[in-house]
Amino acid sequence: MANGELDLSSGVPLYRQIKDILRTEIAGGVADPQKPMTEAQLLDRFDVSRAPIRQALKELANEGYVYRKQGKGTFPVPGARVHRPADVRPGALYQYLSESGLHPASTVSGVERVEPPARIRHRLGIKADERLLHFTRLISVENEPLVEADVYIRAPEEFSPTAAELEEKGSAFELLEQGFGITLDRAEHEAWATAASADHAATLGVDEGSPLLVIETIFFTAGGLPAGWRSAVHRAEEFKYRFVTSW
Repeated sequence: MANGELDLSSGVPLYRQIKDILRTEIAGGVADPQKPMTEAQLLDRFDVSRAPIRQALKELANEGYVYRKQGKGTFPVPGARVHRPADVRPGALYQYLSESGLHPASTVSGVERVEPPARIRHRLGIKADERLLHFTRLISVENEPLVEADVYIRAPEEFSPTAAELEEKGSAFELLEQGFGITLDRAEHEAWATAASADHAATLGVDEGSPLLVIETIFFTAGGLPAGWRSAVHRAEEFKYRFVTSW
């Protein structure tokens, strides 16, 4: 797909190639957010049928890269390189980034069993002497830090993954499910803006005091028990989290 052109011999579906080209242009600021992406324009550009064009635009809309104005067309969403759609399940951000072709890297440190701080014990409703698996994960996208997560997980003492195993899998909860059959059922989130501390500024490569997005999550098992707590600090200008409310 050099220079935004389709590779008909690659075996990659046309809609996926078109989606990747447009996503790269949107994330890189090449696409004009004031100019609609019409089917007619894209048909002329890529010289394909309507089906792959429509599928590419549908997936871009689902992932938050474009939005539709009734009667006016489909417009690029400027700004963030990473758009997390509402249907990405908790704990699966790394997998989603990989499947989106964003080449994420995961660095895990400080893997240990500890008694969590009182605030986290209270949020999880656990006793003071219960020890949880704790670690920190830094996820980078295309060699730039995106999010640092502080994680506490309730799990059997026998669950003792190494940092390398956590980095390779991208999700501790997937390892927990594979090894012990413990599955997640739901998660509760709280999100707010904050200013970068000196530590977060150094880790995420931003200026101290820069805006950051914090998403704090409590995970629950299929049986309704609290399974863990995570605080994820994101570079605000690079990340958008899409929520859906239904009634």
